[in-house]
Parts: sequence; structure tokens; C-alpha cells
Amino acid sequence: MALSKDTFSFGSGAVNDIFGGIADIENADLKAQGLNISAEGTRLKAMGDRAEADNYDRASTLALQNEQFTQESTAIQQSQLERNTMMQIGGQRAGFAGAGFAESGSALDILRSSASQGALAKAVLGQQGLITEAGYQEQSDSYTAMASTARATAAGEDQIANETDQLADKTKESGTIGAIGKGIGAALNIAAMFAL
Repeated sequence: MALSKDTFSFGSGAVNDIFGGIADIENADLKAQGLNISAEGTRLKAMGDRAEADNYDRASTLALQNEQFTQESTAIQQSQLERNTMMQIGGQRAGFAGAGFAESGSALDILRSSASQGALAKAVLGQQGLITEAGYQEQSDSYTAMASTARATAAGEDQIANETDQLADKTKESGTIGAIGKGIGAALNIAAMFAL
């Protein structure tokens, strides 16, 4: 084999192809590592979103419990108010009887007014209870919606992370394919060099 300009040209082409192939593999591996790290970060964010959804679920449950407590508390307060009204009317009747008045005329007006005031107070208390219950129900619905959104976001992030991992695998694979191509080019250059 005689050394000529073509021999050096094919030889340097072969060396360039070999080192280029090594560089392709290393470059693809680094890019793949970066993509894998990005995917892991996205998975961590998804975990945080799921934890957030769990907290929203707990808040929703507490709001529903508060709604139930309000309902029970309102019923108790209404019963107490009704009892107080009955006691007040009973006291008024006893007072009228003790004073020698009959339950007629002004006495009936007073009794009717006391009963009406008691019924109105009970109705107001009931309405306030319903308003508070509705507020707790609204809180629960809001927390449930936020939990659902956080779970959907987490699912989307999991999908992105999986796709990023697949992209990392394909990036690595393309680096290997590029290196193989350059290896074949180096082998052809070496073969051409020896063919001279």
C-alpha cells in the first residue's frame, strides 16, 4: 500500500467518522438524561397535585360536616326557641288568670302577638340555618371541583412525563443509529484506503 493524498483523506475521514459517532452517542445520552430529569420533575409536580387534591377532598368533607352540624344546631335552637315561646305564652296565661282576666280581647291579642313573634323568630332562625348550610354546600362543591381539577392536571403531567421519557429513549436511539451510520462510513473509508 502506497501512501498518497487519498490515503490520508480516507484515513482522516474514517477518524472523523469514528469520533463523530462517539460524539453522537454522548450528545444523545446527555439530551436523554436531560429529558429524563425533566420527566421526573413533571412526575414530582403531579405528585404534588395529587396531594393538593387529597387536601381539597378533606376540606370538602369538613364543609359537608359543617353543613350537617349547622342543620342539627339550627333544629336544636328552633326547639329551644319554641320551648321559650311556649313558656312565655304559658306565663302570660297564668298572669292573666291570676289577675282575674279572661282569655279574651286584649289578652288574646297579647297571646297571639307572642305566638306570632315566636313563629317569626323560629322562621328567621331556620332561614339563617339554611343560608349557612348552603354556604357550606357551596364550599364543598368548590373543593370537590378543585380536587377534580388537580387530579386532571396530575394525570396530564403523568402523560407528559411518560411522553418525555419516550422522547428520551428515541433521542438515545437516534444517537446510536447516527453512530452506527458513522461507523459504517468509517469502515468504508478504511476499506477505500486499503483498496488504493
